[in-house]
Amino acid sequence: MKCRRPGAMILAAILLTVSAGCASDQGQTPVTSVSGIAPPENTGSSAGNDIPEILPAAQPDIDISQEPPADQGQEAAMKDLYADAFRIGVAVQAIDHWNDPTAEIGNPDKEDLICREFNSMTFGNEWKPAYNFDAASPTLYKTDRAAEELLTWAKEHEMPVRGHTMVWHSQVDPSIFAKDFRATADGSVTKDEKKTLDEACLVSRDVLIERLRTYIYGMMEYTYKNGFASTVYAFDVLNEATDEARPDGLRESYWYKIIGPEFIYYCFLFAREAEVTYAHEYAALYGLDPNSDDLSPILPKLFYNDYNEWYDQRITTITRFLTQDRYNEGGKLIKSDVIAADGDGTIVGDGLIDGIGMQGHLDDTQNIDQYIKALRAYDSIVSEVQITELDVGETGTGEMAETKQAAFCNAFFRALLEERKNGVNLTAVTWWGLTDDASWRRGANPLLFHGDLSAKPAYEALQMAHRGEIYDAENPPLTHDTTPLFYDFEPSASSGMSVIKPEDFGFTSRGSGHQAALSFANKVNHTPDAPIGRSLLVSRAERDATVRMDISRFIGETVTISMYVKTEDSRIILGVTGDSSTVLASASSGPDWTLVEATCKLNEGLTSASVYLETDGSADIYIDDVDVHIAE
Repeated sequence: MKCRRPGAMILAAILLTVSAGCASDQGQTPVTSVSGIAPPENTGSSAGNDIPEILPAAQPDIDISQEPPADQGQEAAMKDLYADAFRIGVAVQAIDHWNDPTAEIGNPDKEDLICREFNSMTFGNEWKPAYNFDAASPTLYKTDRAAEELLTWAKEHEMPVRGHTMVWHSQVDPSIFAKDFRATADGSVTKDEKKTLDEACLVSRDVLIERLRTYIYGMMEYTYKNGFASTVYAFDVLNEATDEARPDGLRESYWYKIIGPEFIYYCFLFAREAEVTYAHEYAALYGLDPNSDDLSPILPKLFYNDYNEWYDQRITTITRFLTQDRYNEGGKLIKSDVIAADGDGTIVGDGLIDGIGMQGHLDDTQNIDQYIKALRAYDSIVSEVQITELDVGETGTGEMAETKQAAFCNAFFRALLEERKNGVNLTAVTWWGLTDDASWRRGANPLLFHGDLSAKPAYEALQMAHRGEIYDAENPPLTHDTTPLFYDFEPSASSGMSVIKPEDFGFTSRGSGHQAALSFANKVNHTPDAPIGRSLLVSRAERDATVRMDISRFIGETVTISMYVKTEDSRIILGVTGDSSTVLASASSGPDWTLVEATCKLNEGLTSASVYLETDGSADIYIDDVDVHIAE
């Protein structure tokens, strides 16, 4: 019998007002009204009687109202439990890469846990192009020392590896795009991938195509020549080529700018050519005869990998450039023996891709039905699908956080198993990290293990999912505190600057594919007469890297939320997320500080509530003078 959480969240937005204007360091100038979400005409004290209730979408089959079941005894390792469905993988890093003591390989206890629980491994950073590109090498490739350490460890421990990633717009040495491998920005040599490169330094289309081919071939040859082709079972050939803000849905990377959209086709063509070439050349190294033996054990599957993969627009774009865009129709781009004889010029039709990687950076309010819809869509166009970077951010508060995450993970994996049973070829699910303290989403606690390697409730929830059981847990009551919040980010005399962190104010990064870095900026300030003049700085490179602040203590109340925001982007969006997300208001960004303000009702039944801030671009955001109080 399917169960649903009792008391589903109701979130109603009222009195939505947005204002914009400028404020000096000494005082506030009058603000002018900016079109946002229109407030109701009646904004007096009786407005609560006229609150429109906005019902959330139906929640997944989660019941967190009862005690968990009795101990089932020693659980089976996840890799063994799910062996009949799909691989269970984990992303790792080498301690030697950045001398990070929270990394996995080099820590014997973490290595033991990995060997026990997982049967697939992805390198979090070590095999990305930024660390393996070498302009001085004839192949443009030189394996990073930490990448080689991880590959060797995996081979010795018989741990299959997902290669991540060959081509990406990020974590790439910009010199690959430049004449004489000398990238410049504003006339100065740069290795910063985020800089806008001078047009005069960029190579021609033909040169960059040849460099792309050379690098991919170099990476593949290293893999085969050094005996790792039987360890690496999949490669993310291309990572994150989409951008909904662009007319054609493709990211305007330098690969795209110089080569054109067909760079995607070249990526997969060169990867397929290289693996076929080197599988034959080095077959004997693996005890195989290239003329008579099946070489599939040393032919890694080739994947396209992306985030926000459940968005309808992204599904449409990925489907189009893999199955509809006839880049090489009639061989107009290039001829190759690896192209299917009956190919149609598309990447799928020409037989150049095996699978799609769905990154899966989620939180525990994700709409599971929406995600399953995307899984089915991708399964319909390629031979297999993998979830490649799964993490599930906790949105609950206090002791409730882990049980809410566990309940979601249980429902999510039951849904995945059902799809597998129905024929969807989901072949691997990889967690993007081992322990919360080492996650790239620190503060969201999105993984299965604590920093001390103890299992979180989500681990047991996955055990139960495979048995077809619903995870049940009793939630402790939320702390209810209506004391107003006001943050100007100035250090108190008692605390001192060094101990104040954004997390102390309830702020954490928010994003499904990228995370913002939160810090404090000095002398960028809205607060009048501030002793130091600080604001919260949200540093970001992608639009989906945003910020949120926990306001769960106000659940059950109608609250007014306001803050001053400064950004180079043109539009600011204010919203509340709980069991689902609701946009409260938006405002045009002013030339200096913009006041963004809204009032909303946080209804009883919510398990958490956070206010979030987004923009229409990827510029940094400054936030100051944040105020949350009971609405009058």
